[in-house]
Amino acid sequence: MKQTMKQIEEQNRNQNSKLNPRLNQKLEAVNQVYEMIDDIYDSYAGSFGITDAELWVLYALFEHNGDYLQTDICRQWYYSLQTIHTTIKNMEKKGLITLICQPGNKKNKYIHLTEAGEKIMEEIAVPLTEAEKEAFSALTQEEQDLLLPLLQKHANALKAAVEKIHRPKDAH
Repeated sequence: MKQTMKQIEEQNRNQNSKLNPRLNQKLEAVNQVYEMIDDIYDSYAGSFGITDAELWVLYALFEHNGDYLQTDICRQWYYSLQTIHTTIKNMEKKGLITLICQPGNKKNKYIHLTEAGEKIMEEIAVPLTEAEKEAFSALTQEEQDLLLPLLQKHANALKAAVEKIHRPKDAH
């Protein structure tokens, strides 16, 4: 009986799983740490009555002196255009930001903090960045220098591996 490529891949996965349970434990631990970090930020945002996407928009605006293009946030923070559009509209309704069209391009809009937005940014983003600096300082200089390249290497390798997975055409 001839095996399909899919059956062979599944068999290999099962064998790899059985042969290296330690690797599975490490991967599970890595994913749990990622989820823990995500939960820290999500809980922090929620304690101020904002979403995690709103938190990251405020964070980005804080780091870029209060203005940023919507498209830059999507690209640099890995959010979909739809998510950022909805987030921006909600923040605009709350009076936290205003949108200003980029000269010569009405589609691209700069996000500017309003006075209320600056106030909430001071309440939320400033203490958060201080907490991040404190936490990062718990690492040695060598660990700090290794952390980002290792995370980027892992993320890039994961992205490449996931892109190879066959998915149904109608999957989102």
